[in-house]
Amino acid sequence: MVGIADLPFADLAVESDPARSRYKRFSDSLDLERVPEALWPELLDLYRTMLRQDGSRFRMAWPPDLRLRVQRRDTPYGQIFVARRIDAAIRPLDKVGLPPAVLQRLRDPQLRAGMVLFSGSPGAGKTTAACALLMDRLDRIGGFTWTAEAPVEYDLQGPHGKGQCYQEEIDEDADVKRVLMDTLRSGADTFYIGEIREEEAARAACLASSSGLLVASTIHADNPTQALMKLGILAGFPALAQSLRAVLSLRLEHRLTAANGPEKVLKVQPFFVEDEAMRLKVRDGNLSALIGDIDRQEKFFLMAGGMR
Repeated sequence: MVGIADLPFADLAVESDPARSRYKRFSDSLDLERVPEALWPELLDLYRTMLRQDGSRFRMAWPPDLRLRVQRRDTPYGQIFVARRIDAAIRPLDKVGLPPAVLQRLRDPQLRAGMVLFSGSPGAGKTTAACALLMDRLDRIGGFTWTAEAPVEYDLQGPHGKGQCYQEEIDEDADVKRVLMDTLRSGADTFYIGEIREEEAARAACLASSSGLLVASTIHADNPTQALMKLGILAGFPALAQSLRAVLSLRLEHRLTAANGPEKVLKVQPFFVEDEAMRLKVRDGNLSALIGDIDRQEKFFLMAGGMR
């Protein structure tokens, strides 16, 4: 092993004492591994570099080609940094692992306004899927996209086929509304909120959606109804019902194959708001009544092909 970049980690906890640092190969794994002693000097350099960064959440690069999303945590024994490895470039939407029938819905040119929400546990691929969707629509359909991210994870700014993306890095969720107000005055067509964690971001997402923008965002939730419950509590169910177009819940499963050994397979549970009856259920917060609709759609996409 040459350096930290070669360490097979998804998440790495970096402490001032390298001997106490641990990593996980997969974000949803409970198995922690020690960093090899040969890497301790480099790990200490990484810790010192992280100390010099600003903010509680930031991204950084580490030679030769490692890109990290980092969270700073204060403990009684000093600061600890939890770093997640992120891809150097966004994958094309076709390569994310979404079923073809779901891709067809998301690529519909008539999908011009409303919210598309990606939910899942940490490391499930929510950010990758949301960004890939917006870049795919820019490439195929065009328009301007603006983002509000804390921090920016992928370098998306610039032209993408027929469209153009601009990114803004924010310090906290309260800044999302300010970015949105500027975005509404700048001729934008789509808007990306990196993650919905608090009321300010949730309300801004609903406001942007009801203002004519197509909004993509992510939220930590295990299934569509849990995602709707969480967002409804944060933003209000009437606002959510007015703005929601789809929730796509993502889950990575680990399988052992004879040919390739361990591999990750993306499982998708989609829910599209198809009619006024579904919208009324969301507005009333009657999410248990949506379970039948979600199951029916899951069976439909399974029959349409591509669902794992």
